[in-house]
Amino acid sequence: MSTIGLGPTNLASSLLPAAGGVSSPAMSVMAMAARRRSFRVVILCAMILLISIADLQITLMFLTSGGMAEGNPIARYIMSFDCQWLLGAWKLLLTGLACGTFICFRTRLSVELATWLCAAVMVWLAIRWGFYADYAALAAEHSIHVVSVEPHDWVSITDR
Repeated sequence: MSTIGLGPTNLASSLLPAAGGVSSPAMSVMAMAARRRSFRVVILCAMILLISIADLQITLMFLTSGGMAEGNPIARYIMSFDCQWLLGAWKLLLTGLACGTFICFRTRLSVELATWLCAAVMVWLAIRWGFYADYAALAAEHSIHVVSVEPHDWVSITDR
């Protein structure tokens, strides 16, 4: 019975024939596909990590310069401790766990699809930050007060 695809095993190495064996074309095609998938997942995880670090920097910039609206209740709770390093540690820990899990199981199609989804969400988040920054600059320039934000959604950090 084969255990291909179970656990964090390397699919490419499990598909290669044992020493002295004869490889079939189908096995080498599958092994190549697994290597390409692994490469894509690693590249996507690097992208997720870089965007996540940029997201953290932008978040801290807004939090320490007057505050911002935060829609995520879990992030809002972490921010309520008024501690930059706690927010950073929480963000990097979760991102690291997600990317670590993706990399550990990188040969699976479902993991590649999940990694693409996470990367797309991070790109969407980066685009939203662009709109948010433009709106914040416009609001500051024209002394516009944000009235559509619920008071419990507004967070700021004073810890330096």
